[in-house]
Amino acid sequence: MIQWYRFSNSSNKGLYYTTYILLFLIIIAFLANLLLILFIFISCLIILLLHSYYFKIAGKGLDIVNVKQKSFLVIDNEGKWKIKIINNGMPILKASIIMTFDQSVLPKGFPYRINHGLVEITIPFIIWKNEEKEILIPVIGNKRGKSQIREITVRIPHLYGSGYVDLTYQHLINSQILVYPKRNPVHISDFVINNKQGLQDVKTSLFVDSMQPIGVRDYFSGDPFHHIHWKASAKMQTLQSKVFSPIASRGWLIILNISEHYSINARLEEMISQAAFIIDYALKEEIPFSFAVNVRSFGSTPFYYLQEGSGAKHRQAAFEFLTVLSFSSLLFPPIQMLSILKNEELPSVITFLGSETIETQKVLQEIAITGRSIFEVNNKGVLKQWKQKNIAV
Repeated sequence: MIQWYRFSNSSNKGLYYTTYILLFLIIIAFLANLLLILFIFISCLIILLLHSYYFKIAGKGLDIVNVKQKSFLVIDNEGKWKIKIINNGMPILKASIIMTFDQSVLPKGFPYRINHGLVEITIPFIIWKNEEKEILIPVIGNKRGKSQIREITVRIPHLYGSGYVDLTYQHLINSQILVYPKRNPVHISDFVINNKQGLQDVKTSLFVDSMQPIGVRDYFSGDPFHHIHWKASAKMQTLQSKVFSPIASRGWLIILNISEHYSINARLEEMISQAAFIIDYALKEEIPFSFAVNVRSFGSTPFYYLQEGSGAKHRQAAFEFLTVLSFSSLLFPPIQMLSILKNEELPSVITFLGSETIETQKVLQEIAITGRSIFEVNNKGVLKQWKQKNIAV
């Protein structure tokens, strides 16, 4: 399989004509029996021929170790691109690597230029025969999004300034850096949720798991008769009541509607940053969450839907999706998304971000009637109880 596309760019034809001129001068010097001059002309010709031969084979045996890599940054944090090159061919001198990648990250300490959203950077390097070299390019998070290495070209200049040879890598580079969104603070300190019946362990709750006792305590007047632990009572010679684990339904469903009328909401970045803050809050408070966005998907649901989960890996899955959301994302009708979610086993708390229409409000009201608490983020960044609004048709 061909690794490189080879392109030779000769800026002048001086060397081409010089070869024929030297041949002509060698013939004259030979006929004139000028041995010293003949030796000089032959030496120059040999150097030119070796030079031409070198640039026909330079780069053969050069390979990039294409290892799949994915790293994560936040804006203004530092990371690095890592390129590993192996040369099993001729030494490559005075060469440079020209690399282009998406603008979500910018090089640190290297000059660069930006063209149509792609960053181009040139790095000089030398690699000898049978040498393995690792090139590290420090970068800094610039803006939310995914940055991938789009192209790598090794440029080998002609020794006499007559042009260069470009070797462009033909395969996809499996390296990418995801720059997570910023967190716009959402005021949640006054956010009071009454736990509902469920199966998740919590610190305090009105509900307990009567099937899983976790200990015993002294009997108090009013304890249910069937909660008495008879074996423990016989052993302790006093009545003992079973202690059960407090349980409740604590899950959140975070719904992000990025559409407004028939286009994407101009507040996309702000809403993404607020959703990221709420997800971080859920992780900190150990609250399981699910996440729905009205963007078309080819999974089990026609829109993006992250099933309920918890922990750092679950947060990472949500953040990876938030990272790649853009104004070119393919929208899914929000009313259809809510209608599908309405028939799911929804958690007790639903947080809605985005614009609303009369149709979406009707579905949200239908969900609220089932006993779910619906909250929304207002223009001041405060999470408050959702209420129906008067919206002009």
